[in-house]
Amino acid sequence: MSSVVNLNLMAGTKVDSFVQSVQLTEAVDNGSLVVLGGVVAGNPEVRVATKATDIATQEVLLVASPELVELNGYRIDLTDPTLFTNKANTPARAFRLKIGDTFTITDDGLDGTTVATQYVIPQNNSYKGVAAATIGTARQAFLVLEKTTISIGRTRVPATKLQVVKEA
Repeated sequence: MSSVVNLNLMAGTKVDSFVQSVQLTEAVDNGSLVVLGGVVAGNPEVRVATKATDIATQEVLLVASPELVELNGYRIDLTDPTLFTNKANTPARAFRLKIGDTFTITDDGLDGTTVATQYVIPQNNSYKGVAAATIGTARQAFLVLEKTTISIGRTRVPATKLQVVKEA
């Protein structure tokens, strides 16, 4: 099962310059935290993305692509977004995170157990954020606003609503 992200209030849904096309060498779920590298050869609008290696200095972006699959040349919405994964070597959509942005992510997209009024911070060498009691030296951090669920069909999947409280 892949993690699911709902974009609640994000600057990138209103301002195109906060959205970046990225490409990774491996498949990643929506909700992954990535850092930007150079441009993809032959496609200057798409940036190479990887795992963070130094969360104290690197800006992370949130991967959140539309849950579409291509079938016989047609793009079709998936009825079950837990089946969606951003394919390797294919452009995906990532959002620059601004203070005040809020999003909800299923708990399987995070490491550790989140607690309201504590934090989620990026972690080195991982696409997942990790639950933390303090922000520490991380360049970016998300406040846990509430424990909630995301409805997928008739199923309610445990999730966490986050707000960006520290940005790059």
